Amino acid sequence: MSDSLNALLRSVIESITEFLPVSSTGHLFLFSSFFPFSGFGENNAAFDDLFDIFIQTGAILSVVFLYFFHLKAELFSSIRFLTGKSKEKAGIHFYLTLGVGALPVLLSGFLFKSFLDEIKSKEYLLLLLGLAWLAGGIAILVVENKFAANKSETSGSEDVSLFQAMMIGLIQCIALIPGVSRSLATITAGRFFGLTKRKSAEFSFYVAIPVLFAAGLYKLYKHRILLQNQELILILILGFFISFLLCLFVIKWFLFYLKKYSFDIFGYYRIILGFSVIIYYFSSGSR
Repeated sequence: MSDSLNALLRSVIESITEFLPVSSTGHLFLFSSFFPFSGFGENNAAFDDLFDIFIQTGAILSVVFLYFFHLKAELFSSIRFLTGKSKEKAGIHFYLTLGVGALPVLLSGFLFKSFLDEIKSKEYLLLLLGLAWLAGGIAILVVENKFAANKSETSGSEDVSLFQAMMIGLIQCIALIPGVSRSLATITAGRFFGLTKRKSAEFSFYVAIPVLFAAGLYKLYKHRILLQNQELILILILGFFISFLLCLFVIKWFLFYLKKYSFDIFGYYRIILGFSVIIYYFSSGSR
């Protein structure tokens, strides 16, 4: 497989999985274990890491694009409150919940970045992915059917409290484990603590903005030398735009889907995928 086709397929995988509770990182790890980049010599691993950040950045910019006017309105509301021109606290509350929700995983990612980078090269990575998919699938089904089943979309909370944001942020730290899924952690936590389906999904979108942008800046600095290669830049830009454009449709579809259906289908998908990966791991002699 050519590296250009590889980049195209990874961009599509990222677009489909980034905002669904199925783990985009896990899917990309799984794909790259069978179809790694091969044309960049000693830079293959570094380019792999950098490319993932570019397509994740494209994905998160789709959120900024779709919710631009809401983000802008909340920002101006915050400025008016901070300058004493308004007593309306909705805007500042919105951005405080994002900060509270993002801070735990940002600190955890910084403190454990060396350990987390090391996991990617371990021989048990596929087993870890399988177990994470399986456990996450069970978590979705338990939360949806035991804790959120009796909460209608009108009775659930529409405003994220600081307590809810803090708990979502703490649980989001689990998503640093490959295969768990940041979206899974934030959405499932939101549902557990009383948010509606739409609000839990949208808060997951919002809190991804600071988290993925911070990760992107770190990876850009870490692999900055690769950005001097024009050939690599073209592939990175290609992945970025494909991810951005496709995510616009995926987000719209996801919110439309949630109007009628629960998150259960994603739980079943994760369980099937997790079992399949675990069986493959033990049957292929990957131990």
